[in-house]
Amino acid sequence: MLEIDKCAYTNALRNTNPMAKLLISFLALTISVIINNIMLHFLVMLIVSFLIIFIAKVNIKLYIKCLRIPIYFLIIGTILNMINISFENQGFIFNIKVFNLYIGTTLFSVKNSIYILLRAISSVISIYFLILTTPFNQLIIILKKLHIPDTLVELMVLTYRFIFIFLEEIKDIYKSQELRFGYINLKNSYNSTALLIKILFFRMMRKYEDMSITLDMKLYDGKFHI
Repeated sequence: MLEIDKCAYTNALRNTNPMAKLLISFLALTISVIINNIMLHFLVMLIVSFLIIFIAKVNIKLYIKCLRIPIYFLIIGTILNMINISFENQGFIFNIKVFNLYIGTTLFSVKNSIYILLRAISSVISIYFLILTTPFNQLIIILKKLHIPDTLVELMVLTYRFIFIFLEEIKDIYKSQELRFGYINLKNSYNSTALLIKILFFRMMRKYEDMSITLDMKLYDGKFHI
């Protein structure tokens, strides 16, 4: 089981009304997206983080680990957004000249990038509140109450199931190859990776066929009744 999924099923808010958790997440996300105020973004981050760590009792190391990857991408995007290219040397805080072009950053781009970064981080944290505190079966209940088409719900359930099958198969194949020194050097690593992909494809197709047979035996009618 994935750490995030395990957290959703073991946190202190797991039995709380899922619609209430959705409302809190949606409200925090709406404030983050619509209102352009630095202090308000910080307030949303603090309040939602408090709910996740102290109320839901999510492991702080897991919470930081979850935030680390999106924040890395956001910081890279923010740095790129701060770069300006112009033919004129006006309004730059810092710039370098390359041929006839000035490459640097302006005060406006710095302020704008900071607003975008804080808005994005507060939005991510708002979404993580729902993800880390709401088990998947509760998410399905929410989707049904919102009258989401059954086809989309079915796709979500099957995709969710196959994620775990996929990860489990990769883990088993990789461990088997590693025990046979399949990754002892670069050449063997390339061959083992290619073989892993090939075996994984056939195993996933077999798992899909087994699941289809199982669903047919249980008289599956296209709807998952939760």
